[in-house]
Amino acid sequence: MPPNRLTQHFRITVAALTRRRPNMVEALITSWGQMDLPAHCDIRCLIVENDEQPQTRSLVTTQPVLPNGVPLDYVLETEAGIPFGRNRAAKEALAQGADLLVFVDDDEAVAKDWLVKLIEGYRQSEAVLLGAPMLVAPQNEPLTYMQSLVLTNLTEVYQKRADTAAETATLNTRGRSVIATNNWVAQTRLFRDENIWFHEALRFSGGEDTQFLVDVMERGFTVGWIKDAYVYETIPTDRLSLRYQFRRARDQANTSFHRHMSKKPLSRYTIFLRIPGKLIQLVFLLLIIPFAHKTAPLRLARMAGGFWGKLNAAVGVWFKHYAKTTGH
Repeated sequence: MPPNRLTQHFRITVAALTRRRPNMVEALITSWGQMDLPAHCDIRCLIVENDEQPQTRSLVTTQPVLPNGVPLDYVLETEAGIPFGRNRAAKEALAQGADLLVFVDDDEAVAKDWLVKLIEGYRQSEAVLLGAPMLVAPQNEPLTYMQSLVLTNLTEVYQKRADTAAETATLNTRGRSVIATNNWVAQTRLFRDENIWFHEALRFSGGEDTQFLVDVMERGFTVGWIKDAYVYETIPTDRLSLRYQFRRARDQANTSFHRHMSKKPLSRYTIFLRIPGKLIQLVFLLLIIPFAHKTAPLRLARMAGGFWGKLNAAVGVWFKHYAKTTGH
């Protein structure tokens, strides 16, 4: 009989991937060192650097134990691509005997009570995989008008996404939540016993966490959502442009539609029937920009990018959103 989660002592690996973002990963590590620790748990933090050379090793190894007593480990994964880095983190967690693997991103900071809330939610759940919300961190750099507008729009989008997840998902149901590795906890037995791993064919395209979720759900496992364990993303200024938001929506939709076509091949052709209707939507958004809410430009960029990504997928094109690193 499996142990009772409410009383079980957990070994937990908290991991993040990084690539050429020394300032951001330093901020993440600082927040790890300030976070409260859940009771009856052994915690280790892990930075997986996905690069040819150990650019960040000295930054990490100078503090082998964080101020709150959590050991901090470092490994270098030289095979380029996010799924390779995530799988390396899983292998390290298994080697450490961890029961749970937690992921956040290197451009985030965690709330002080984040890990306590995350593990508290896991203990009260029956799920093997759970996500939690990500909000936008305050911006400290000076911004242009357009950058400020995009940041405000994204802040609203992230908050609305978190609110929707809180309303529709539970600790044992996904609802309309987006369970992504920016704030994610899973049992390590999914890797060890079920042989579910991040798909390495998605080297630079992204979507490896969505595919992992699909694989877990197709095995009949319960997935859920922890609504009050917050992380905060720092959005670099080079992402605060309509051009970048177009490209991001394009690339995400491209990967998602490739996955959709693998299950419903006819959608490759029916997507073209939607072109007239989508053009009308886009022209309408363009025309109302001078009179509409300030979210209209971002909605236009993201809608146009998303549809363009699907059309490209329909003709066999793959975009590689994560081939280039942004941030600092």
